[in-house]
Amino acid sequence: MKSAVAVFRTGGPISARPVVADLDGDGRPEVIVASDGLYVWREDGRPLPGFPFYGRNAFASTPAVADIDGDGFAEIAVGCDDDHVYCLDARGRLLPGWPQATGGDVYSSPALADLDADGLPEVVVGSDDGRVYAWKASGQAMAGWPAVTGGFVAASPVVVDLDRDGRPEVIVGSWDRQVYAWRADGSPLDGWRQPTGHFVWSTPAVADLNGDGSPEVIAVSDQVYVWRADGTPLPGWPRELGSYGVAGPVVADLDGDGRPELLVAADRLYGWGSDGSALPGFPVDAGSFFWGTPAVADLDGDGRPEILAGGWDGIVRLLRTDGSAAGSFRTGGPVFAPPAVVPSEAGIEVLVGAWDGRVYRLRPEDFGTGTGPPASWPRVFLDGRLTLPALKPVFIEVPGPASARAVLWYRRAGELLDHPVPLVVDRGRLVGLLPPFPAGAGGELGLQTGLDEARVRCGQFRVAGGPRQVWRRVRLFLKRRRGWTWPL
Repeated sequence: MKSAVAVFRTGGPISARPVVADLDGDGRPEVIVASDGLYVWREDGRPLPGFPFYGRNAFASTPAVADIDGDGFAEIAVGCDDDHVYCLDARGRLLPGWPQATGGDVYSSPALADLDADGLPEVVVGSDDGRVYAWKASGQAMAGWPAVTGGFVAASPVVVDLDRDGRPEVIVGSWDRQVYAWRADGSPLDGWRQPTGHFVWSTPAVADLNGDGSPEVIAVSDQVYVWRADGTPLPGWPRELGSYGVAGPVVADLDGDGRPELLVAADRLYGWGSDGSALPGFPVDAGSFFWGTPAVADLDGDGRPEILAGGWDGIVRLLRTDGSAAGSFRTGGPVFAPPAVVPSEAGIEVLVGAWDGRVYRLRPEDFGTGTGPPASWPRVFLDGRLTLPALKPVFIEVPGPASARAVLWYRRAGELLDHPVPLVVDRGRLVGLLPPFPAGAGGELGLQTGLDEARVRCGQFRVAGGPRQVWRRVRLFLKRRRGWTWPL
C-alpha cells in the first residue's frame, strides 16, 4: 500500500531542524526549513510568498523566529554558509541593517534573547571565525561583542540566567575544546571557560540535574561534561563516549520519577541518570552513527515518552525509554537534522529533514514504513588517486587506526577560510560525510589528525553531461609536520 507521508522538497541537503511558527499572523503555522535556500511552506505545502530566499551559499543553521523589531510580527534570523547572518520578515524581505557579516561560515543557530533588558531580543550567534556575535534588530553590534574563542563556533549559543543574578549569560562551546560563558556585556563569567578533551560541536544544555535548585551546564565532546554554575564539575561526571558527539544533550524525565535523565547521541545512543549512572537498556547500538540531537515526546498518547533519533543510514528510529525499538522510518539520505515534534489538528506530527533534500511530515503510525530508498551515498577511501562526484555527498573513510581526534576540511578556490567536516568513529572506522562542493582548480582538501596534517591541491575538474555530473580528480598526500610525506 502506498504511503501517505507528506513530503516538502528543497534543492539541497538539510542539516538543520525544521521550525514551525505562524509567520504571517493568520493563526496557522508555517514550516520553515534551511537548505540550499530558506524555505517556508503553508500547511498545505504551498510556499509562502517571498520564499524560498537564497543567500550566496547554502544554509545549515536552524532558523530562529521571534518579533525581533517590536512591530508585532514574527521575523526569521538564520546563519548562512556565505559568512553572513540574515534577518527576514514574513514576506522574505531583509530587515533594515541586514545581513550582517562575520569572518566565517555560520553553522551556528541564532539565539534570540533580550541581553540589554530593553524588551526586544538581540540576535546572538557563533561563526567559524571563532567569534560569538550579538546584534540589535537594527543590525547594530552590541557593546562588548563579539566575544572571541580560539576555534570554530559551530555550536549554537544558549542564553540563560546561569548565576541567578537576574541577568542573562551566554554559553557556547568552541572547536578550541572549551566551553565559555559570558555576561550580557560580553565579559567572561567567573569560573568560565571550562576545558574538554575534543571539539565542542553541539549546543550545550542547561538544566537542574541534581535537584539543588541551581542550573548545571551539560556539554558534549569526547565525553559528556556537567558543571555547576560556578564551573566546578558535578560528581559522577564526565562520562565516556565511544566517539566524540556532534548532537546536543537532551534532558528529560524518561521514567516518570520526577527526576531528569540525560540522553546523548554519538556512535551509540547513550542514557544516564542525573548521577552519571547508565540507564537500563543503554547505550543503544543501532549500527549507524547518530548525528542529530534526539527528540523526546509522547507520540502514542500512553502517557510515557518515546525517543526519536536519526542516523547516517537515513533511518529515524523510534525507541522506548528502556532502549527497545518501537519503530523506524527510512528516508532517502543521512539524517543530521534533529526531528521536530509538533502538535497539529490531526494530533502529534514529526518533521524530519534529510540529506536527500526532503522534509518528511510523519504521523506516529508512519514509523515502521518509509518512502525513500536506502541511503546509499558513495563511500571512498583516502588511498591514492580519488574521484569525487562534486555535486553529491560522499562518505570519506580514513585508513589506519580509528581515532576520533581528526577533522577533514575543504576550501573552495579563492577562499581564505576552511570548511570543517567532523570525522567520527563509526563501526570501527574513522568516517566523515563530505558535503557537495564545487572545488575547481585551486581548491584544497585537507585532513588533520593528531599531529599529522594533509593538504592537497585539487586538480582541474570537468563537466560531463551538464551540471548533474561534475567530477574532479585529486591526488592526496599526507604531510607530517616532521617534514616527510606519506602517500595515501
